[in-house]
Amino acid sequence: MDNQHQPDEWGSAQDGQRYQPRTLHITKENKIIYLTVVWMLGITILLSTCGIISLSFFSKEIPQALIALGSVAVGALGGLLTHSK
Repeated sequence: MDNQHQPDEWGSAQDGQRYQPRTLHITKENKIIYLTVVWMLGITILLSTCGIISLSFFSKEIPQALIALGSVAVGALGGLLTHSK
């Protein structure tokens, strides 16, 4: 096996350059899109929750798609609002 082109350790720079993480430049357009997505997911959560409660109040069968839609919206909103480094 040829080990010439492999770094000594994972993540080390081969040319001696330091790793510079990319930073996201927050513009007004990015902020508007982010807030729009958060609001739409929040509205989806509220509508699916109200739908589930109202269907159960009238003793109707709750569609699995409604439960899945609400669950996915909660997961997506949690992923957007959680900042990881």
